[in-house]
Amino acid sequence: MAATSQYNNQGYLQNGASGLPPGAAPLLPNQGRVIQTGPIRVLCIADVRGNLRSLNDLAKQARADHIIHTGDFGFYDDTSLERIAEKTLKHVAQYSPLISEPVKKSIQQGAPGPVKNRFSPSELPLSELPLLLSGEVKLDVPVYTVWGACEDVRVLEKFRSAEYKVNNLHIIDEARSMLLELGGVKLRLLGLGGAIVMHKLFDNGEGRTTIAGGQGTMWTTLLQMGELVDTAHRVYDPTETRIFVTHASPAREGILNQLSVTLKADFSISAGLHFRYGSSYNEFSVNPTLDHYRGKLAASKASFNDVWDTVKAEVEPAIQQNEAQQNLLRNALQIVEKMPTTAAGGNPFGGPAAGQAALGQVDETAFKNMWNFNLADAAFGYLVLEIQDGRIGTEMRAQGFNFSHRGSKQQSGNASLVPSSATPAPPSAAPTPPAQAVRQPPPPAAAATKSATPQQTESKESVDRSSTPANGSINTAAASANGPDTATSPAPKTPASDIIGLFIMNVSTEEQCRDLFVDEDKAKIVKVEKWGAVNKVVHFKTIDDRDGALARLPEDVKTRTQEDRSKPLVNIFKPRDTGKPFASRGGAGTWGSSSRGGNSSS
Repeated sequence: MAATSQYNNQGYLQNGASGLPPGAAPLLPNQGRVIQTGPIRVLCIADVRGNLRSLNDLAKQARADHIIHTGDFGFYDDTSLERIAEKTLKHVAQYSPLISEPVKKSIQQGAPGPVKNRFSPSELPLSELPLLLSGEVKLDVPVYTVWGACEDVRVLEKFRSAEYKVNNLHIIDEARSMLLELGGVKLRLLGLGGAIVMHKLFDNGEGRTTIAGGQGTMWTTLLQMGELVDTAHRVYDPTETRIFVTHASPAREGILNQLSVTLKADFSISAGLHFRYGSSYNEFSVNPTLDHYRGKLAASKASFNDVWDTVKAEVEPAIQQNEAQQNLLRNALQIVEKMPTTAAGGNPFGGPAAGQAALGQVDETAFKNMWNFNLADAAFGYLVLEIQDGRIGTEMRAQGFNFSHRGSKQQSGNASLVPSSATPAPPSAAPTPPAQAVRQPPPPAAAATKSATPQQTESKESVDRSSTPANGSINTAAASANGPDTATSPAPKTPASDIIGLFIMNVSTEEQCRDLFVDEDKAKIVKVEKWGAVNKVVHFKTIDDRDGALARLPEDVKTRTQEDRSKPLVNIFKPRDTGKPFASRGGAGTWGSSSRGGNSSS
């Protein structure tokens, strides 16, 4: 008798059934998994400064699947306010998106008494991190971040010890790297947080572990660099694409630049400059010659060696009993040893070239192939890495500057600035191209405000700075849009040669200038004169008054450090020698100062 045929032999699982019927096979060869098709998007942002809800908003706006953040994340909890220093608190409050404008204005006016005493903690919210810790706010996509220059070291230590945990938040540092397999690419994230301060490379501050910081600020130590090299070597896989995430920019810090070469990084992503536009470059595109690049590294090596020679006798005995720290120090010192000592020779990229005969022979692979991205602040722009089929594409977005005031000023009919043959530009909301703006030759004093890109501070300043083109010349028509006091060029009424004063860089208001001086010297100030966009000249009656005031200033405002170039810098005012307009320009050997305003006050 023939076997009875089975009908309705379904090849799928019925609703409510506990298992597949006999003989049934899955419909899909992948066992029913959901496969994501299309590109994977990685959002790269910087400086959310505690506004952590914005991470979800930016992820939706950019259609991002992952976020990489480059520092000043907002690692402050409810107890951080009592530990933060007064000066740091003023800086954090000035740029915080969480603190109300009336409170910011009151802090900037410099009323007597500490800020902590004048305002309640509820008026000084440093971060929304407590909302993440409590679960009230959740991160929609994975976030990978390093810490920045303004964070609480105690909070980072609690994250490292797992006392603090936030779902989808991953901190990458010298001890922990992350591997993301996205769109056919293995992305290895290597991170180093904190500011680069040469004289603090051997100082752990208030840190109880290897994380360095204190009083609301954080910086990088040499041992952290050594540990990052060790971590990178342990996880090295030639099939991976390496991204070096830092807070400070490798383009401005030679030791970071050399570290990125040691790590064999394909990309570096950094921030810390607070620009309105992001930048994308490799070293070949911004250095005219390899000697020019070597000169930058040589200057950084010389700065490091000055510090190392000073502290070497104390550091080596301190770690003599700790073999692990000796190895980390050795790793870091090897980074510096590979850096060239002069602009004329040495191989910054390693390679087989060695000996006197090979001097100048350089493997330029990293010089041309390692790509760097410096990000705008999260409030002004971002970068997206779009990964698909093994290819990494990029999208960069920026709010940018508002140039509409140039067109409106021309429309007002400033005949002194517009030639009779020129047709005034019509009023328009769209930015006027810089080439259309009629420019006057800059006065000698304008050289003090020379800047590659304006640094953002207050909204009022952003308009003022946007009037300064990249070449350092001053557009007098644009500057006049800020009000009567800036309607003309910043040339002083008093001849520069007759001024007895102090030149102060990176200050925006007269009150900030006066706050630098003790009461005795405040009474001797004749006037404070604006000198460019963010500089001032403080006038005194006599040279003795000027020199005495300078001597009584704290050392941190009289010497340039590399961790925060937005801090004031005070020098004796020296008028520019107008007969030698190009005297200060040099070649590869002029990288001695990394300040945007130049090496001197003139």
